[in-house]
Amino acid sequence: MTVLRINLIILVLLSSSIVYAQFGLKAGMNRASEIKSFSQPNITAAYNSNNLQGYQIGLVYQLMPKKSGLGMEIGALISQKGSTFKIDSIDLDNVYKEGYREINYLEIPLNIRYRLSIGFIGVYGFGGIYGGYALSAKMVNETANTSYEEVFGSFMERADYGYNFGAGIELFRKIQLGATFSQGIKNTALINSTLPQPTNSTNRVTTVNFVYMF
Repeated sequence: MTVLRINLIILVLLSSSIVYAQFGLKAGMNRASEIKSFSQPNITAAYNSNNLQGYQIGLVYQLMPKKSGLGMEIGALISQKGSTFKIDSIDLDNVYKEGYREINYLEIPLNIRYRLSIGFIGVYGFGGIYGGYALSAKMVNETANTSYEEVFGSFMERADYGYNFGAGIELFRKIQLGATFSQGIKNTALINSTLPQPTNSTNRVTTVNFVYMF
């Protein structure tokens, strides 16, 4: 047991000499969509969804080698998701014809990163998983010029999770410019309404982001 403890201490000390940890501020623009399917064929045929422009902002913590190599990252982000939609049918009553939904998530990504450094310039790639919790959501009916706050548990679930990956460039180990793709695997839809609701709904987001490391 004593030998094992000594080995662990040596490993920690060795690791601390070759890696460094940094906090950073992350901000970006989201291009979000909701991938939906319906049980009613007429709704499926009439429903069209498109991307919603949103934002992402928060903090990241990176544990990386001082030179090139494998590291990790965890974050705490506010990420706006959702989609625009249009129903091209006049035969469907009590349905929003055109509008959008905004959903504000608290999101925790956990990624494995690999960075290759050449002088003050670096390139990196990463991949991992994320978990999210919806703080608020708003549905806007542009046809009727109305909006209301979503009621969680009636229209959609708060929880979301999935995977993400991305890549970017790094300057002076301070500034990172990159892009991220994330795909939800959690069905956030709830069929608990008199309005036609999707049987399945997942979030898909492409983000262009900027990170400044302290």
